[in-house]
Amino acid sequence: MNSKTLRFLAAAAPLAAMLAIAPAAHAELEKCGGIFLSADASCEFHKAEDCTETCKTVSVDESCTAMLYTMCDSNCSMTETTDCTQTCAPTCQTECTATPMQTSDDICRSDCMSDCNTKCDSAASPECCKHACPYTCNKQCEDKCHDDDQMTDCAPKCTTACTGSCTSKSNTQCQVDCQTTQWEQCKTTTRQECTKSCTDKGGAIVCNGEFVDASDLKDCADELASAVSIDINVDVDVNATVKTVTKKADDAAKTTKTSVSCAFAPSTPAKGGLWFAALLGGSLFLRRRKNRDAR
Repeated sequence: MNSKTLRFLAAAAPLAAMLAIAPAAHAELEKCGGIFLSADASCEFHKAEDCTETCKTVSVDESCTAMLYTMCDSNCSMTETTDCTQTCAPTCQTECTATPMQTSDDICRSDCMSDCNTKCDSAASPECCKHACPYTCNKQCEDKCHDDDQMTDCAPKCTTACTGSCTSKSNTQCQVDCQTTQWEQCKTTTRQECTKSCTDKGGAIVCNGEFVDASDLKDCADELASAVSIDINVDVDVNATVKTVTKKADDAAKTTKTSVSCAFAPSTPAKGGLWFAALLGGSLFLRRRKNRDAR
């Protein structure tokens, strides 16, 4: 083999290698609108949802009471006093004997609620107190007493009821004082409860920042996987999600919708033209070298 032939083969080798890998590196994807992609392309699925948000006015007093109780709870963890339990015991015994089928929870709530009437008459914010005090009684009695001990003897039942009632009384004053400082502010910020429901509306495949004009997303995804080894998860099943949030007073009920436009013009398959131009350029280069050597 002469030196000219060797030089020709050496110059042609890179082009031959490029031509050999070209079909594997790039592919025309018919199911994806005829686009040309390489294996290093970046593709992902963008889900589209149709969302509707509806709002309704809720009880501000109930909402604030529950929220402020939780906020104040860590600072209001007093226990029953001996004086309270000693005063409660004979009263409870009399009531239990007269109405034996009451539970310790019933007795606790009744005693604690009576105390609320006295507290709220002289409270700094009677409006706050008439919500905070009963709410605290119910929560504390529920935690300390039982709602299934109606068959229990009065003595042990009253021990439980008085412990719960006296603990409740100790904490109702703390809760009322704590909630009063935040009551007016809470009432101006908590007004509505809003629910957002979303339904899937399919979506679009995006490759290298552009929407793919695919008539069937799953077919396009399958072709991406088989032709250029790009795996994407196309989830087009219809389902609904519901989210509930608390809105401020000045946030009106509204409806929001989200959609995705899938308009996309397939790129001109210029990649093949580039390979042909490279090959033609190489051929012209080799021909010029051959003519020079012949001289």
